[in-house]
Amino acid sequence: MHYNLLDIILVFLYVILAIMIARMHAKKKINDFSEYKYYTWGLFAKFFGGISVCLIYTFYYSGGDTVVYFNSAVALGKLLFVNPKAYFSILFGNLSAENYSMFSYATGWPTYFNDPQSFAVARFVSPFTILGFRSFLATTVLVAAFNYSGIWRLYRLFVEKFPEMKPQLAIAILFMPSLIFWGSGILKDSFTISAGGWFVYSYYRITMKRKNIFTSILMLIISSYVLIAIKPYIFFSLLIGLVVWYTADLVNKFKKPFFKVLVSPIIILMVWGLGSVLVMYFGTLVGGAYKDIDTLIEKAVVTQDDLKREYYQGNSFDIGVINPTIKGVLSKYPEAVTAGLFRPFIWESRNPVMFLAGVENLFLMVLLLFIIFSLGPIKILKATFKDSLLLSSLVFSLSFAFSIGLSTSNFGSLVRYKIPLIPFFVSYLFVVYYYNRKKVIYSD
Repeated sequence: MHYNLLDIILVFLYVILAIMIARMHAKKKINDFSEYKYYTWGLFAKFFGGISVCLIYTFYYSGGDTVVYFNSAVALGKLLFVNPKAYFSILFGNLSAENYSMFSYATGWPTYFNDPQSFAVARFVSPFTILGFRSFLATTVLVAAFNYSGIWRLYRLFVEKFPEMKPQLAIAILFMPSLIFWGSGILKDSFTISAGGWFVYSYYRITMKRKNIFTSILMLIISSYVLIAIKPYIFFSLLIGLVVWYTADLVNKFKKPFFKVLVSPIIILMVWGLGSVLVMYFGTLVGGAYKDIDTLIEKAVVTQDDLKREYYQGNSFDIGVINPTIKGVLSKYPEAVTAGLFRPFIWESRNPVMFLAGVENLFLMVLLLFIIFSLGPIKILKATFKDSLLLSSLVFSLSFAFSIGLSTSNFGSLVRYKIPLIPFFVSYLFVVYYYNRKKVIYSD
């Protein structure tokens, strides 16, 4: 991948235009919503992260997933001008052999066509390659701007719940280094973190605020489709988190302890029964490894074993042999969660990218230990159960860390896979500490 003068001009024009629009939008909103002072800076961080991904993957790694996704998206974008019917058929997920035969020397042939989850990235990126004049840098900038909407919605949700904590939440959600880097380029993670933000925000608007119902339902459907198309396990983890959120919210509506004790078991059984039905339904719909728990466990064990093989050149780790049973998997919970949250440790870094990830992980570990020793477990638990969003954030973070720590033994994959949990986990830590130290009263 080489860059020319056109790449630089396009990037400069798109970044300047986007920043100007962002500044105008923020100016209209800032009098009513002071958190908009971070809006333009958050967008700029996305551009910085996206361009950094391009430069590192082309000059340091000499290629990689993001380049392959882009080239495949370009081939698909060219197909629009050759065979529009085939283009839109593929764009909406019809990856048939007949559609593949529509590609030619004029368009080029896409990679990952037989891998629906990987090729979903190419499908979603293809319109941006057209707007970006098939420039890798310009397309990345457009993708970063588009996906910024989801992470901003997640920030707005937490700010609405905890309005005293705008600066801390901006750090947790908008400015964490791994989110800026891995969540901004032409990668699966860029789309899933944005879709995850929209998913949670839309759920909140529908069930808690009861505002913009139609638009929120539409965005909930679209974000669910994106998550299922690219990384179904993120969708399932978020769904479990939302079931916890909804359950805790219903229970917390009963202020008197007697009624809470009396009604809570009934509510929990009903909501979790419905949640189990939804998880099984979507698991069957997605199919493959998600159709039942035994198949899912078997896939996790096989994937974990594959990723620690020698051809990863020492960039792997091992949490030990996993017995492919529910008991065997649960026995690895401490090691898997620790890996999902805090590895690679800084001394396990083998290259500059891993070193930066190690520094961030060290920050998370120190922050968690500081909060545990300064507050104590009792105060932390009280704060956690006082707000349903905090409880669901913790449940999602730990369950997600467990799933990726169990199924991933390669640091290069791990640092990317974990980014959906980072805004929830760091926000949780900040709010719990702030609540206890400042005695902030927040409402559920």
